[in-house]
Amino acid sequence: MRLGFASFPFPFRTRFEQAAAARDVAENVIVVAEDEAGHVGLGEGCPREYVTGETQQSALAALPRWQAAGLERVDGLTALETWMAERAAEIDANPSAFAAAELALLDVFARREGVSLEQLLQVDETAALPRVSAVYGTGSDTKFWSQAARFNLYGMRDAKLKVSGDAARDRARARALACFGRVRVDANNLWKSASEACEALRELRGHAWAVEEPLAARDFVGLAAVGTRTRLTIVLDESATHVADLSRVETGPHYILNARVSKHGGLLRTLAMIRAARARGFGLIVGAQVGETSILARAALVAARAAGDALVGFEGAYGLRLLERDATTASVGFGFGGRVTAAAIGRLGSGLAPTDEVRRACA
Repeated sequence: MRLGFASFPFPFRTRFEQAAAARDVAENVIVVAEDEAGHVGLGEGCPREYVTGETQQSALAALPRWQAAGLERVDGLTALETWMAERAAEIDANPSAFAAAELALLDVFARREGVSLEQLLQVDETAALPRVSAVYGTGSDTKFWSQAARFNLYGMRDAKLKVSGDAARDRARARALACFGRVRVDANNLWKSASEACEALRELRGHAWAVEEPLAARDFVGLAAVGTRTRLTIVLDESATHVADLSRVETGPHYILNARVSKHGGLLRTLAMIRAARARGFGLIVGAQVGETSILARAALVAARAAGDALVGFEGAYGLRLLERDATTASVGFGFGGRVTAAAIGRLGSGLAPTDEVRRACA
């Protein structure tokens, strides 16, 4: 097996703002794997320092170390799981980098066996594809109302609203979106204490049903207090990157795990997170890092199908609606009502092929 990798700062069509960051280009690591028989696989990770402590530079630095440690000699799913178990701490420190490598290897393994990613990982590929949630950033009022009009005309009523801390503006936006469908808000670790969060959420409680990451990551006592006092469902994102995090969650409110393939370190670890969350009675959202290409969007569809009836939201597949160009020749996207559309579904492996730009850079 040969692994080639590079980062691709694909420009955004429009700047995306949230409480934790604002960006107008993609930040990623993309891996192309090829075996001696010519099977080509694709992987992607999106390092985020505020989520996993990684940077794009640290992710790119991890991949040559793993090559030297024999990752290119891993020849199948069982061998990959053994290799991962022996280097769990290294993967914990560089999850998005490993997600890129793992997805590329899984893609090759599936193509070699003549099966899809779902079949390789024993995920029901007959399950219906998810509907994409409308995701709103913290940008200007002009941008918000324009997006709201377009999403609603396109039949996308399930909404995720990034809140800014401006109480009047957040309340007006949540109230408007709630007129059309269910609204969950994402605070991106905005508030310093449970009391501060509860005071801010008091104005939103009548319009939203859930809040994502209102406090600092892994403040499980504070999160339980917010959920109990506001009666909002708590969505865990930065607070749940490993299976062990779920066992630390305080009882009280209802919880949802926002599962993201890049954050967890690949599909195998994401599927383990999904199984653990379901065992604890949590709901599931399959999320996305802003600026993902179709590579991670395709992997997210495997996760969404594995979530089954616990799935309450899907935030991926924005692809060319956000990026000016993709890493693959065919894109995973969505149509009216947020219905996912992907020619790759049902084909061997991921069903995706790299663009010439990606193939050359990763040669």
